[in-house]
This record gives sequence, structure tokens and C-alpha cells, in this order.
Amino acid sequence: MKTQWLAACAAGLLAAGPASALEIRIDPAPVYVFDLSPERGLYDVVLQNILVVNDEADAVEVRGLRVELRKDGELLSAARVPAAKVAAMAGTFASLKEAGLLAMMDFQFHLSRLLEKGERLSADTVLDTGEVYLNASLHLSSAGLPDTARVIVEGPGGDLGYEDVPVSRYKSEVTYRSPVEGRWYVAASGDAEHHHRWVVSSEFALDLARLGPDMKSHEGDGSQLTDYRTFGAPVLAAADGVVVAAIRNRQDNQEMLRLAGEPFEAYMQRVMSLQQAIILEGGFDAAAGNYVLIAHANGEHSLYAHLKKESVRVKPGDIVRAGDPIGEAGSSGNSTEPHLHFQVIDGSDLNAARGLPVQFTGLRDDWYSMQHRHLRAGDVIEQE
Repeated sequence: MKTQWLAACAAGLLAAGPASALEIRIDPAPVYVFDLSPERGLYDVVLQNILVVNDEADAVEVRGLRVELRKDGELLSAARVPAAKVAAMAGTFASLKEAGLLAMMDFQFHLSRLLEKGERLSADTVLDTGEVYLNASLHLSSAGLPDTARVIVEGPGGDLGYEDVPVSRYKSEVTYRSPVEGRWYVAASGDAEHHHRWVVSSEFALDLARLGPDMKSHEGDGSQLTDYRTFGAPVLAAADGVVVAAIRNRQDNQEMLRLAGEPFEAYMQRVMSLQQAIILEGGFDAAAGNYVLIAHANGEHSLYAHLKKESVRVKPGDIVRAGDPIGEAGSSGNSTEPHLHFQVIDGSDLNAARGLPVQFTGLRDDWYSMQHRHLRAGDVIEQE
């Protein structure tokens, strides 16, 4: 079927399919922006898990994928996945599916809820009836706050169809404060250059660590967890709520620390192997190590992960107030050194929930205002 279709297309006998030939699904949606520089009107978005479905009788070829950020119908910016990348991604995901890895990583790709009965991944750019193409993520930024992301599928003779997705700057009804006291360094956030942004469940998460006067996170050679200034530091509830989960008995992972003199590439290869094993075995729940999950208004939940073994001092059902001690920072789960992983999500299932942008109130202004903006890697925070 595919060979015949391509031959007809090459001979100029087949016109581009109508817009109705494809269905486009995006998960999660709506899409939330991250502040690049709100005072200058600069924002970025990542569209995760774009699924292109051919539910018509004829095969169609996907020659590109384009996303346009719009405000009141006016184009602000655009980004495109070219045909070569579409082909490469189709082949990669088909291989992962065949190996059973996509099922194990459903917390990221959400195929259990994106795919409908009888649909299957295509291994190439030509979609037969019932075949789908999965695009894992697409990043773009804009000067101006968009209200719509238009996802457009391109074919050999033009656009095959599009889907509009709402875009906004998420505003929570919950007031959050810093989950730590004193001066802490934001090691990673929702910046597109960091790993959090590309994972649905932790897209806007923060990694927080304490630094000494020498701007190092540890004393000595850093070979022991106790060398780190963050290890054992109090962790506080960021908002009023009810504890819904508390894991306390997972081991802190000293084996993930970088060894003295260990080349960076060798270290990353070793750590990635250890972390992959944890994720594939237990999903994001296992990667979080010891953690506390607190429910707030509107279905929001705050997660405090990688806590020190046996330091968690709350249990499910406990009512906490903002600023209450709930545990100590550690290095359990997928943690390369002691730090606090903090994030807000839209549900209680760590594998199914999506990350939400968060702002802290009451932060001390430093070189610039810390008020009403998303924290970025490199920020130093301190609660007033």
C-alpha cells in the first residue's frame, strides 16, 4: 500500500489530502508558557507529545510539522520539524515500541491515553489508515504572550490540516512560599536547557541546593553525602494542605556522586545507566526517592523529592501549614548529589500528572526583583 502510494505521488497522480484526512492530538493541553523575561515580554513553550493520526481510507505522507504561536490571530513566531527529522523520529519510536520501552515510559509519552483502539505507530513518514506519527516535543519562544499554538501537518503538496491549542501563563489560586530557609541556589528549573523541561511530569520543577562562600555545594572532595551542605537541611511545606503521600525508607544514593578525577562523560554515562534502571523499574515514583506529596486547592499538589532516608516527619492525612517542617533534603532516587527537587503538579499520580509553573511569594529581591516571575537556573533565593 505504501509503495503504491509513494509511486503515485512521485508520478504527480495524487494531490495533497484534505484537511480532514488527519487528526492531531496534543497531550498535555492547554500549553503553559515559561518566563524568559516577562519584563521584556519574552516567553517560551514546549509542546509535548504531538500525535498525528490518519483515520481516513487513503495513506498520507507527513513531510513536516509546524507550530505557530499566535496572539489574537496574529503570528508571533513559528518553528518547524523538517521531513528528515520526522522520518528519524518515526523510526526511533517504532523501534522503542517494538522493544516494549514506550509502555514502560508511558508516564512521559502518554500513549495509553493518546492512542485509540486499532491505532499503531508508523515506522516511516507515510501513514496508512490507522497509523500515527508521534512527535515527542517541540520548543519555540516568542516576543509577546501567545494565546494559541497552531499545530500544522505538512504534506507533499501543502498543509494537510491543523489543530489549535490554548496557550496561557498559568496562574495558581494557591499561594506558595519557598520550601527552604536561608539562601539557596536554583540549579535547574523550567529553562529549556535543563532536563526538567522535557519531562511532562516535571516540566517546571526546581532543583535547589545550598552553596558555601566558595560557591561550591560541598566541602572536602565531595565523595561522601555528608560533605554536602544541602544534606540534612530542613524542608518546609510551601503552602497549606493535606499530606497524601510520604515515602521515607528509600536509600540515599551515594553511588551517584561524581568520583574524584572521574571524566565528565564517563560520569554521565554511569549515572544515566543507574537512573534509567530506576525509572524503567518504578517510573517517576521511584525516581523521586523519598518524598512528600501535599494536596492543595484546585487539585494542585506540591512534591518534595529526594529527601533523606528516615527524615520524613509527616504521614498521609496530616494537615500542614506553609512553613511547617516536613523532612530533610537528601539524595535518594535519581539524584546526582544532595538537593531538593520541588514541583507543583495537577494531580496525585506522579506518573500521570503534569507539571505546572509555580511562583514563590515573599522572596527577597537581590540584583533584580524576584516577585511574580518564574525562577530560572542561576537564581539565588531567600525567603524574607
